[in-house]
Amino acid sequence: MRNFPALLRVVLPAVIAPMLGGCLGGSIAQQLASTVAVHAADRITAGVVESRTLGTGSGRDQILLADRAPDPYWDDFVTAGFSPVTPQVEPLPEPAPVPAAAANTVTATPLLHVEIWNLLVGEEKRAFLEAARRLDAARAPSPEEWPHWQVAAGGLLREPSQSVTFLIPPALGRLASGARLVVEQAGELHYARYVLD
Repeated sequence: MRNFPALLRVVLPAVIAPMLGGCLGGSIAQQLASTVAVHAADRITAGVVESRTLGTGSGRDQILLADRAPDPYWDDFVTAGFSPVTPQVEPLPEPAPVPAAAANTVTATPLLHVEIWNLLVGEEKRAFLEAARRLDAARAPSPEEWPHWQVAAGGLLREPSQSVTFLIPPALGRLASGARLVVEQAGELHYARYVLD
């Protein structure tokens, strides 16, 4: 009779589960069965943890610790520290003086409204680009970029009798005759900047 409560805990769910499954549905029986199973597993786990913590379990007394020589680096690692760092203060360099004339000087390049008459190709285009490199090597395209640039001839919209030859960068896309552009006059060279149409 001493094991009656334990027997009751095992037999009672086994008897009640089919009855609830038939009367109230399988979901209630499943919930009851899972609750009983989880409760039993919790009790077993608690017993194992308690026996290991108190040293009363079967595996506690069989643990053997390795008998090794102490690690020579462990003490250095644990007691390591950093020496205090003092910041080095250096004065900032003096700013270079700005000439008064340069600070107030604003350079402006004239902008022309131009209509494309035709595009230069072949030998004419190459000759113009070579001349542009000699005149303005910093801004003119390099020979590797020449296939992507266009060279066009056109007339001023306000004075169609005046013609101008200018460079069209690849950012403006491929243009054709009749397109209207804003062209920047940079010294002896002219560069297309915006498309008006």
